[in-house]
Amino acid sequence: GQWYVLDWKSNWLGDSTSAYTREAMADAMIDHRYDLQYLIYTLALHRLLKSRIPDYKYDTHMGGAIYVFLRGLQDADTGSSETGIYHHRPEQQLIEDMDCLFQGGLSPC
Repeated sequence: GQWYVLDWKSNWLGDSTSAYTREAMADAMIDHRYDLQYLIYTLALHRLLKSRIPDYKYDTHMGGAIYVFLRGLQDADTGSSETGIYHHRPEQQLIEDMDCLFQGGLSPC
């Protein structure tokens, strides 16, 4: 019942999957401005869902953004399933404020 933005990244953060910690991926997200990218993608998904789901609620339907750092993925039998996966769900108010600004208004709309 939730929707997500999913993006695959091939960034090199180190020689082993252990280099793909939450902190290292967060640094890469900022260095490459993927944070801005997922905000824009989340806004687009938010607008789409508002137009398609009659009882749309951000907190209920929006799962957030998932960035998969391919070089950080481990075999499910040998390591953590969390390695190489970055997830963030922007605050509803931020997305609503962006929506308002993209419509040409000032917050609150």
